[in-house]
Formats: sequence, C-alpha cells, structure tokens
Amino acid sequence: MKKLLTLLILCLGTVNVYADCAGEGLSFFPSGEIINKNSIFVIDGYAESQSIILELNKKHKIYLKSGNKEIKLIVTEICIGQFNLTQALLKPESELELGLEYTMVIDNLPEYDSLIRYNRLKQKFEPVSYKVVDALDTINPKLLEEPKEIEKTLIHFGCGPSKYVVFSNPAEDMSEIIIKTTVKNLKTGKKTKYYVEPFDGKIRVGHGMCSGAFLFSDEKIIVGQGVLPEDMLNNDNYEVEFSFMDSSGNLTSMEIPPIKFTKPTKETRFKK
Repeated sequence: MKKLLTLLILCLGTVNVYADCAGEGLSFFPSGEIINKNSIFVIDGYAESQSIILELNKKHKIYLKSGNKEIKLIVTEICIGQFNLTQALLKPESELELGLEYTMVIDNLPEYDSLIRYNRLKQKFEPVSYKVVDALDTINPKLLEEPKEIEKTLIHFGCGPSKYVVFSNPAEDMSEIIIKTTVKNLKTGKKTKYYVEPFDGKIRVGHGMCSGAFLFSDEKIIVGQGVLPEDMLNNDNYEVEFSFMDSSGNLTSMEIPPIKFTKPTKETRFKK
C-alpha cells in the first residue's frame, strides 16, 4: 500500500520522476489536519478509483466520525478531468463541533483503496483526520493582483509526457486555498472545470505523466476505452478562468478576466 500511494503522488504530477503509474488512489483537500467549523472537503479519485467518486452516497456512504457521532458529507459538485481524474466537492450536513477530531470514512471501499494519507512531518501513513480548532470562517481569500502566466513545462517520462502551463498564485488566506480552474478550447468552445491545488505557490494547468485535469489538443492519450475526439486535435489556443476558494468555501469577490494561453511545445530540462 505504501508503494501504491507513493506512486500515486508521483503520477498526479507533484513530483517529476521516472516511474510506472499506479492503478488507483484517493487524495484529499484540505491536505492539513486543522480545519474550521464550516470546512468543505474535496476528494480526487485517480484511475480505477474514479468510480468511487461517482458512487459517493450511493454505493459508498461518506461521513465524518468522532466517537459515536457521525456527520454525513453531502456531494455538492462533481468535476471530471480529462485524463484519469475525477473529483467531488463535499459539505458536512451539519456544523462541525469546535475541539473535536473527525476521521473521514467511506463505506464499502474496494480492497485496493484505503482512506489513509502520508504525513510528511511524521513521515508515516495515517487515517484522514481533522481537528476543528476555529469558529466559522467567513472571510474571502484576498487577491493581491491578477494571475499571470509564468512559464510552460514539457518533460517526457517513462509513462508519457508531463505538460503544464504555470501561472502565478496571488491569493492569500489564513486557511488552505484551492482554485476553481476552467479551461476553454477556443476552437471547439469546449470547457473543462476542475479544482486545482497550488503547487510550490503556483497554479499548474495541464497534466502529469499518468493523470491530470487538463489535456492539450494534440495528445492522443487513451482515456477509458477510446481516444481524444478529432475536434480536439490541432488547436493551440485556449483561455483559462480562475476563482479562488478557501477550505471553508469562501470565494474571492474580485472579477478575474479570462487569460489566453497556448500549449507547451518545447522540451523543458530538469532544473538543478
């Protein structure tokens, strides 16, 4: 299981290495252990685990548990990525209690999936647990300026290419931030929406070698049982819209105009 989750981390694009892709896995937001009373939650399912996301509160009941107390998590939104990723946004059915520690539970998980995550500080795997340490958070994230494109990256790995267009992240908040990211293909008009966590203080739009929220139009990557449709081929022009949300569901009030960009085309070398 440790090997499986390590490979999942690599394949989701948080680390650039040469490795084989794992077959399944779940990841969680907030990624830390401290939350507010009105915290929201985001779960990503990778590869085979995407079916779990689509069956939450159907085949797989999901809730927070503290002692003999259970709080159901309501699915408020489903986002389907373009390459082996699907996510759910969830909100507790009732308010969390200050001072309690809650553990996330999903019933009827397949044997290959487990609700654990790696604690980098303790260097071990733990249950997905949160402690409620603050009252209601109603303060919106603050934007210092509009996001800007910083760079493009293209690196070929053993399982396939990793491609990202990297933007600045000008948002500030007392709690963790996740970014509602909507990419539009300007030729087809097709939009894809996904909530993206910042990485190294930046917003990465694209995909790693094994999965990602956004594909670019010339990539004939097998998805499910088919390939990308012809109307997604041979187009370099896109635009992206960002909306910043903290872990209590507060959104920035500042209107951010769409940002036009083109896909990565030049190989990027590793930085020493």
